[in-house]
Amino acid sequence: MEVTWHGDTCFTVKGREKQVVINPNKEAGNLKGNVVLLSSEEEGGNIEVEGNPRKFDWPGEYEVGGIPIMAFLAWTKSKSKEDAGEKGDTTLIFRFEVDGVKVCHLGDVGHVLTSDMVNEIGDVDVLMIKAGKDSNLDTKKATEIIEAIEPRIVVPMGLNPEAVLKDLGADKIEKQEKFVIKAVADLPESQMQYVLLAKV
Repeated sequence: MEVTWHGDTCFTVKGREKQVVINPNKEAGNLKGNVVLLSSEEEGGNIEVEGNPRKFDWPGEYEVGGIPIMAFLAWTKSKSKEDAGEKGDTTLIFRFEVDGVKVCHLGDVGHVLTSDMVNEIGDVDVLMIKAGKDSNLDTKKATEIIEAIEPRIVVPMGLNPEAVLKDLGADKIEKQEKFVIKAVADLPESQMQYVLLAKV
């Protein structure tokens, strides 16, 4: 499995047979995939992706070409902020599996996940999380989510993933253009790993 980041919340996850595109953006150029996942209507819904893909932008459980997909409804603001008058929108959290690797993309979530949400998401190998100044999620809440989900690998996304890693205490990570997992057996067993991707 190969993971490429195209800026903000946009990724391509390429498996041996199928390819998943998450939140396509114009800066990525021509994207190709069998599946397109959209965290919200604003996240690339009007951008064409080659390959005649199936698009998913609603909560539920799906399967396309052997790729199981779960989409969970979440919010861009915490309840306390909404109660204080800040307007929040919905966002989707996606959990899918490619080549046996379980991937979770948190969309633009702005709150700590409930225990029910964590249980529904289940085991996660690779967690894609947006946090920091450009995000609805501060580093403290991001840390709580990471500790609750316990992924094997964390991939920060957003406008400044380097700053997010620094805030998380992992500032000496070498940037790479693609992250490749050749087999499930290659995933870290005991210690969580941070991955910093260059925008491609």
